[in-house]
Amino acid sequence: MLHPVQLDPSLIGQHLPWDLYTDSGVLVAGAETLIADEAHYIRLIGRTLYRRQSIAPEAGHCLDRLTQLAGEADALLGGPPELLSAEALTRLSRELAQTYSMHPDACLGYPRLVPLARPDINHALLVLFTSLLVADQLELSEEERLGLAGAALTMNLTDPDIHAARIVSASADGDAERARLIAHPLRAADFLRELGLDDAVWLEAVRQHHENMDGSGYPEGREGARISLPARILHVVDAYVTRISGQHYRPPRAMRYALRELYGPRRGLIDNQIAVLLLRRMGLYPPGTLLRLASREHACVTRRSRNSFVRFAVSFMDGRGRPFDPPRERDLGTRAHRPRGTLSVDPAWPHIEWRHLWGY
Repeated sequence: MLHPVQLDPSLIGQHLPWDLYTDSGVLVAGAETLIADEAHYIRLIGRTLYRRQSIAPEAGHCLDRLTQLAGEADALLGGPPELLSAEALTRLSRELAQTYSMHPDACLGYPRLVPLARPDINHALLVLFTSLLVADQLELSEEERLGLAGAALTMNLTDPDIHAARIVSASADGDAERARLIAHPLRAADFLRELGLDDAVWLEAVRQHHENMDGSGYPEGREGARISLPARILHVVDAYVTRISGQHYRPPRAMRYALRELYGPRRGLIDNQIAVLLLRRMGLYPPGTLLRLASREHACVTRRSRNSFVRFAVSFMDGRGRPFDPPRERDLGTRAHRPRGTLSVDPAWPHIEWRHLWGY
């Protein structure tokens, strides 16, 4: 399978250790190709590059590290408040951001298939990783990027029970619950400040992540440019992740339905430029999307494409419901493997080793 690779400048003057491919599998440079000079290096890194490998790199173990950090997030954010500290939250958000940098597509897709923590924490992790995707596209500074990651992790810090219940239950909001929801951005920001957190980007994003572009949001009724850019990113991403992941009575939606909802009732409430950027980068089939192919095989999209059309997916089960071992990469442009619809994980399926789809 193809896995993304980043070329280190130290390779200038050296021979490539492996073949390099485009995201569609076209060979760009063969192993032992000499990177002659800086100009040659710059030409190579001007595109997204991949290499073929059957297992993740040793330095990776990305999913093991992700699972460990998710457990730490569950314990820290779900434990006694007195155990929280600004240092612990800062360390955790930074390590999650580092793990995302190691293998973005696995971080974006794997938690959609294998919940790594209780629902509200798993949601926060997906928001964190998707927010980093947008931050990188907008070329936010490292300070803004890490502040945004911390805000995604802690935006619902003071009222996790309400947010967990809204994800897994269809219970109606009462007046008291609604009042708590409206107050929770300020409560969370104040609590973080009391812990000693002094990151202005982080605190501002938490405080403003429910503000709407037309001024109809809460808690302060800010509008437009008076809402910080990280807060606007968080607002868009939170709505997006909710729709592709499902929430109480709503099952996970295919991307085309998420598009309709984001550009339907929410149009005018969110920053549409950020929404367009996000949807373009994620495409119609974001990582973690399950597909039914024309061959009747079940496949999973494991990486993003450079446009809205995903060329490859990894088949994990044949048309008779038998798991592939190992999973098999499929070209979605061929007649036999064209997508015929999206799927959700079915408890009746045989055991699937989802991490194998990313080569781990």
